Amino acid sequence: MLKPLSKAILFDMDGTLIDTIEDIRSAFNVALSLEGLPPFSAALAKQVVGRGLYNALKGALSYYEHPVDAARFAFLYQSMMDYYQAHYADMSHPYQGILPLLDRLESSGVAIGILSNKEDVLTQKIVKQLLPQFSFASVRGLVEGSPRKPDRHAIDLFCSQQGVNVGELCYIGDSEVDYQTAQNAGCSHILVSWGFRPKEELQALPGSVVVDTVDELEDVIYGVQ
Repeated sequence: MLKPLSKAILFDMDGTLIDTIEDIRSAFNVALSLEGLPPFSAALAKQVVGRGLYNALKGALSYYEHPVDAARFAFLYQSMMDYYQAHYADMSHPYQGILPLLDRLESSGVAIGILSNKEDVLTQKIVKQLLPQFSFASVRGLVEGSPRKPDRHAIDLFCSQQGVNVGELCYIGDSEVDYQTAQNAGCSHILVSWGFRPKEELQALPGSVVVDTVDELEDVIYGVQ
């Protein structure tokens, strides 16, 4: 049996393993509607996600050139999160081919985990509901008091917990944030083009490794030429 080239693999969640954009978009639109702003399309939502939902909402308001004071923003953010907490997986689903890939990786004995910039409580809930069959070595979202991606902190923590060197880890994501995270940590990376960033943006990142399908992703993971 072929073995993955890396001893451990960390995945981003949104846009990499799970297509969450429609549920995120619905939550955005709850907040935007309170300001009388037009609803976001899925394409616009994809442009602002990646650095946590707090920053994504800031990006959405900035897109409309609609500043609000701190108290109003806090209210809008809480309204968005209240809705999202109740509707985090109404339409979200794993991308086609992801479940068999994770099954094969788990069977191979490689340590697999998830590292997201989404709030940790939501990350845990989404993984539990949509990927319940897998025994991930670690599932971690944005933890209060800890730096978010692209800081390397969470990658170093994962490597320490799994007893691997950072150079033995591959980080797989779908955005420039994931690329920067891998660069900052000094680990290898793979970027998937089916997520929340256009392929041409990913390819423009220096030295980026970009794949278009889960089959291509698996080939790179296993070093198949």
